[in-house]
Amino acid sequence: MTTSPLCQLNGGCMGCCGHDFGTKEQIAVTISHNTKEFKEENPKTEQEFTKFRDREHSSDLKNGVCRNLIQTSCIHCPLHPSIHKKDLRIGHCNVNYLCKTAREFANWEQAKQKSFIIFINKQNLDSISYSIQMDNNQLLEEFS
Repeated sequence: MTTSPLCQLNGGCMGCCGHDFGTKEQIAVTISHNTKEFKEENPKTEQEFTKFRDREHSSDLKNGVCRNLIQTSCIHCPLHPSIHKKDLRIGHCNVNYLCKTAREFANWEQAKQKSFIIFINKQNLDSISYSIQMDNNQLLEEFS
């Protein structure tokens, strides 16, 4: 699994959980719908989480968002290995995806990385806006 410190800023980035995102409002509605379905299913076991995961094909995105993305205290994937003993996303999505911004960030000197994190924090973005701007490289372009 590939990660970057950028993935956890601003309440977490969901840029790897879809593509061709709709508007911020459309994304919020989609996540709300996904969350409702998740609560109705109320999975407890690995098998139940897998059943929830497989209710839609991985390429069947709504407003550009994966059907497994939900919001509890934050926007997240309930299939993530931080929740389970294994990664339930495997076989359903690209667990090694890193956006262009995160890939470039990984190659920067530590001082430049710190400057970029300060730059991001000054933007005061909510997690959806942050995710969209990470995914479409807007933050990277504005920083460069």
